[in-house]
Amino acid sequence: MTFRQTAFKILAVLLICAAGCRNTGQETAPEPKPINQDSLRHALQVDSLMSCLTVKEKVAQLFIVEMSKFPDKVTRAMQDTLVKSYGIGSVILMKGPVAQFIQRVNQMQDLARIPLLVAMDAEWGAAMRFPEYCPYPRQALLGRMEDCADLMYQMGRNVGRELKDLNILINLAPVADVNPDPYNKAEGQRAFGGDPSLVAEYASAYMRGMQDEGIYACGKHYPGIGNSYVDSHYALPVIRHSREHLDTVDLYPYERLFKDGMEMVMIGHFCIPSIDSSGVPMSISKKCIEGVLKKDQGFKGVVITDALPMKGIARGKTALKANISVYRGGADMILMPSDVIKTINAIADSVSTGVFPMQELDAKVRKVLQLKARAGYFDKGFSAQVTDLDKKIGEALTRDTALIRKMERAMEASSKPKIRAWGRDRTLLLDK
Repeated sequence: MTFRQTAFKILAVLLICAAGCRNTGQETAPEPKPINQDSLRHALQVDSLMSCLTVKEKVAQLFIVEMSKFPDKVTRAMQDTLVKSYGIGSVILMKGPVAQFIQRVNQMQDLARIPLLVAMDAEWGAAMRFPEYCPYPRQALLGRMEDCADLMYQMGRNVGRELKDLNILINLAPVADVNPDPYNKAEGQRAFGGDPSLVAEYASAYMRGMQDEGIYACGKHYPGIGNSYVDSHYALPVIRHSREHLDTVDLYPYERLFKDGMEMVMIGHFCIPSIDSSGVPMSISKKCIEGVLKKDQGFKGVVITDALPMKGIARGKTALKANISVYRGGADMILMPSDVIKTINAIADSVSTGVFPMQELDAKVRKVLQLKARAGYFDKGFSAQVTDLDKKIGEALTRDTALIRKMERAMEASSKPKIRAWGRDRTLLLDK
């Protein structure tokens, strides 16, 4: 290494440390590429920032806090406190006018010492939350297309561009559940179908399209809830599949997704006795997260919980107990918790007293900061502000409308049985 190269690296580290401690047409799907390993630059950025954080600030980076449509003064003040005083790591946007959300996110990014990761459920595009966008067909309909992985890849690219325009870097999609019944209302037509090979192929194509646009995809709901008729939003489903069935059906799509480079996975709030006979939800089961996910399948990426207010995890527990249980179970990011400040303090105290190992906390926080580093959050000149919103929406509508027409033609030409989607959303109707 030359003197000039060495001097440049030293200067880069100094700049990072200083910045890190203050506010800062159809395409063919390419071959899958391996998980994006840290570059030296990203590793230095993360190391520098880790050295600046207190235990409480590290814990706060693990939280993804809900942003509702029109927060009242109390909610807005609490959000500001969580960002400015505690340093939460991420927010998730819910349903409402996109301009309202972007204005609020811009304000919160101004308050953040470490830029916030912004997440959203966009299984069928930004329209899942923002009415200004054009919704793609639900996955149950897309699964009726034959040999159309290229269209799914292009959908991933288009949805990725929608989200990137809004500085939303995490899409809690694709759904990788294997569900043979398109009228299963617990699943809500969110699965591609009952064929594990098709689910794996289409979920991977969608994921790779998003990731090629710089979006972090998050497969869900691990290890597979597609065949349940109980909605974990309201109760705890119990799935009595054998381990052999799980390996050959429900876990099969995840093998493909992990192989193709998926960096995030969401653990569901449901019980599978063949994995953990204790009766706890998979989201707090070390046998599931540490055993099946990490040891058996070799996943090394970010583990995120499903939403904490869901009855599958929340029933019978205080918010604080539920939050701590998912941390203890192995999750790296905690989605939509209540009692955030109490939980940050409780986990930080447990780390400081040795109840939870500091090495475990550091490993979790490092994963979150690596996501931010790879997205350019710690690079000179990075801006989390969103501009030119109307122009970006118009361009997205043009792209999406053209691709949806191609998808509709592919569904009409398919030899697979046609389905009629239930519900009020007329965009779901296939038998027009």
